[in-house]
Amino acid sequence: MPYRYAGKLVQGGQQSVLLAKGDMLFPVNEGETLDGAYRVESIGETQVTLMYLPLAREERVPVDSSLPVAASATRLDAAAAAGGGQAASATAARPAQLLWEGPQQVELGTRFEVVLRVTSDQPLQASPMQLRFDPACLEFVAVKPGKFLDSMDRNFSYRANPDGSIFVGASIQHPASASGAELLVLTFRTVKTAAAAELSIASLNLQGARGQAVAFSQPAALKIAISP
Repeated sequence: MPYRYAGKLVQGGQQSVLLAKGDMLFPVNEGETLDGAYRVESIGETQVTLMYLPLAREERVPVDSSLPVAASATRLDAAAAAGGGQAASATAARPAQLLWEGPQQVELGTRFEVVLRVTSDQPLQASPMQLRFDPACLEFVAVKPGKFLDSMDRNFSYRANPDGSIFVGASIQHPASASGAELLVLTFRTVKTAAAAELSIASLNLQGARGQAVAFSQPAALKIAISP
């Protein structure tokens, strides 16, 4: 089974399940066919049922209802409250930090770059994610790997949709820690004036060595004013 459960996505009141394949993250709905070989038969609370078409065989992807990021944060808070050595341990295992870096104001019709930076004491290997931007005000141009992913042994892919969602899959062969490192560099063009056009992370699955989840703090959305 090449797919694993990665989360759920709600857009316009419609819910989709997010599956991951390698370092790629994508939403699926019942009736869709994946890679020309797997049809999504049903999506339940505990599993996603796929039909492997070449053999007409059902296979199931278990739905993990746990929230590893929230659970990790709770454990850290509890350890900090306990004091002493437990607090020191919590500090050593603090969640990764992500930060948007970009202009606060841009003129209409111009291109600009935005950088997503990451700081993590724990080594990172993969970061499949979904980004959201306002397509009424911003036109997506490109996204490229930042210096943290600048390696011959990296995998990088993305898909941008007209509704303002960008799915990015990124991984490196050798996990590494990061301190304010460039994770992604995105380019947009302004197409409409706005008091605050937003760019945000809709979902993210930070992974360390051997695919274990790495807790992180959700960054605030980047707000950009677009002037005439």
